[in-house]
Amino acid sequence: MRLRKSNQGKRFDSLLSFDLSDGEQSAPAQEERNPSDEEFVVYPQQQLVDQDELDVDPQDSSGFESLSEKQSEPRRKKKSRRSWAPNDTKPLGEVQPYPTDPAQKWTRTYVGPVKRWTRLFFLVDYWFGERDDRREVFYYFMNLWWKFEVLPPKLPLDSHQLERAQDGWMPDNFTRDLEDKFRRWYQRYLSIRTMSQESTLIDRAKAFRWFIPQAEGNMTLLLGHVSNQKEYPISQGQSIPFSDSGIPIEDEGNQDAQSGGWVLDVGGIVLSMGWAPIKGQVDQLLAMAVIPYSDQAFYKDLKDAPKTPELKEGTIQIWKFGAEKDDKGVVRPARSSPKLAHAFCFHWGRVLRMQWCPVPLTTQEHVALLAALCGDGKLRIVEIGRAPGSDEKETFEELQQPMATIEPPKEYTLEINCFTWINMNRIAVGLSDGSVAVWSLSPCQQLHRHPVHSSPIMDIVSGYPSKPFLVATMPMGGVFTVTDLNRPTAEKTYHGNPVVSLQPNVLAWSDHLRGFASIWPTSFPGTSTVSFVQSRVFPLSRHICTVEGQTTCLAFGTCHPFLLIGSSDGSVWVINVLRKMSSHRDKTHKLKLFQHEYCSPQPSAMENDVEEQVSDRGACRILHGFLPQINIHPLGMRVAKESRVKRARGEKKAEKRKSQKLDEEAGEQEEIDDDNFTMVPGPITIHEPLTRITAVSWNPNAEFSWWAAAAMGSGLVRVMDLGIEDTRKNSGERDGQSGAAEPEDSVMREVDDGDHSLPYEEEMGEESDDDIDMTAYD
Repeated sequence: MRLRKSNQGKRFDSLLSFDLSDGEQSAPAQEERNPSDEEFVVYPQQQLVDQDELDVDPQDSSGFESLSEKQSEPRRKKKSRRSWAPNDTKPLGEVQPYPTDPAQKWTRTYVGPVKRWTRLFFLVDYWFGERDDRREVFYYFMNLWWKFEVLPPKLPLDSHQLERAQDGWMPDNFTRDLEDKFRRWYQRYLSIRTMSQESTLIDRAKAFRWFIPQAEGNMTLLLGHVSNQKEYPISQGQSIPFSDSGIPIEDEGNQDAQSGGWVLDVGGIVLSMGWAPIKGQVDQLLAMAVIPYSDQAFYKDLKDAPKTPELKEGTIQIWKFGAEKDDKGVVRPARSSPKLAHAFCFHWGRVLRMQWCPVPLTTQEHVALLAALCGDGKLRIVEIGRAPGSDEKETFEELQQPMATIEPPKEYTLEINCFTWINMNRIAVGLSDGSVAVWSLSPCQQLHRHPVHSSPIMDIVSGYPSKPFLVATMPMGGVFTVTDLNRPTAEKTYHGNPVVSLQPNVLAWSDHLRGFASIWPTSFPGTSTVSFVQSRVFPLSRHICTVEGQTTCLAFGTCHPFLLIGSSDGSVWVINVLRKMSSHRDKTHKLKLFQHEYCSPQPSAMENDVEEQVSDRGACRILHGFLPQINIHPLGMRVAKESRVKRARGEKKAEKRKSQKLDEEAGEQEEIDDDNFTMVPGPITIHEPLTRITAVSWNPNAEFSWWAAAAMGSGLVRVMDLGIEDTRKNSGERDGQSGAAEPEDSVMREVDDGDHSLPYEEEMGEESDDDIDMTAYD
């Protein structure tokens, strides 16, 4: 509060006199009253200003201070230290204390050292403060991916850049040591297990009759340039190769067209998929959990809809995608069609979610681990045998007993909704009562269970490999939470913005940025927002992008910081999150990879016999070739637009002569806003349910980390080679680095040549050149 003028200079003496009575003490006080206090008026704004001027450090001041000390001590001045600069006296690895000021204890407000305008130079210290070489490692990441705004680069094979991209913040020998640990763990598991996996081989006819979904008839697919699209009939199991420009390759023998991927028809809805972690330049394996169309079809009478107990047959399909080297030694998708390598069938219900064990295996290893969440509410771990030559022919296997089974606690209506791998022997599961349980595979038992939310957990992701026991959970309704499973009762925090999540696959982890990407509440139902939260500053979110429709799936690259986003309108987006998080000044871009549209067949045409040829499964159209769009925050653009309108109105009133010129400028600005109508509230379009993107996935293998897969509700799966090739003469050099030469020499050579194409150096701050050793990478 504001003090009276007569009391501003007074201080109470610590040596009080207790000889006088209350009446005797009040008399001198009345005599010394200042007449200027009679006209004492308090103005609210002035009161706040005066209070700020009189604020002092609470640790160094007290309520009782002698007048002599007050006269001898000069008035304290405010510290001129920047609010975003870290405190040099405290280690950066130390957790910041909770604010003690009662005015700052708001549950939905972040009060901490990191602000939204914090410079990148200090932001790196806060985000990666536990590492001494944090600036050197992060600067290396910037050199690898800063110049590539929307698509990841193809790093040279067997190069230091590729190894650093794979290891990230982990030691150089991390992958090799992990393989040795997995080998020893598996040998120990074989020696102590009491029950092994049981399975029998079945023929193709039985597998397709009882387990694998079947789609009758063909589907018409429109592909090609938007001005010259052609119809391609496609049926279940068939694929169409396309070039790197997105044009279908009609003649597979044409050597001029470079292969860029495939469009595959799996004949069902893909709920979950993932690439198998394999080392080496070998054919890639993509596992998919496919369900029939009838499971999610529309029924006028609910009695005709299939019941959950009736859906007992489930399957996991593993497809093999070939890879080959061209004349320049660049690995590309092969021209041969993808093949169904394995199909695991069982009677445990539909597969809702599936994940590979993240430990990469070599070609000498004959087993891989795959976790699948089945319709009966149990999580099962399956051994995938990889004998030499087993991928050359189709193999159908019926499972009777898995390697391990994780069951929910025997409580009423308690089920497992989601799970995530922590390491090769630990799995964290999210339960329907809002708790998180950690299980061990060998021996198979529950280690501990901790309550986190009050509503069912819809998605859970761990920070593997740098922070494996740090898990983030997304509830059906509540707050986004991160928990350290090493100390779950003490190390837990959340973001105060409530969210509503009704589906999985909308949460992803980036090991290079050490943060999570997730869906975020938006004020307009026609668009959805994706945000990023760093693990060390979790309550502070940062906007990544806003897309049309509702976000249905997310996927972060394992070997790069690029994010794939699938939407309910059938669009797939990609963005460089490292560039977006590192700069708040420069404009960033996002790219729409393709747009998928599905049209179901007309009921009248299906019932009546017509002469025209009608597709049994409808028609699909895939559009590509979109230009990058400016990635702007919707609120910032809306506020800027309103300010422009107000400014234009003021200029019109002040200068009537220039009204015509202002109208032309306003018209041009409206055209620009119409091009980016996804950033502001606009019309809401309701699409076909099978138009949506159901799953997206980046390839985790370093040699193929720029391969991506996107599954559509129509049953199509598109596998794309999105890597940007280096067209310079010396293919080993990339962004001032070379595989043969030392990185520090190439970087200094780039600086000496006057390359000013690295604008992120301005974000690092003026003192970045003195504090960061740009030549120290080892």
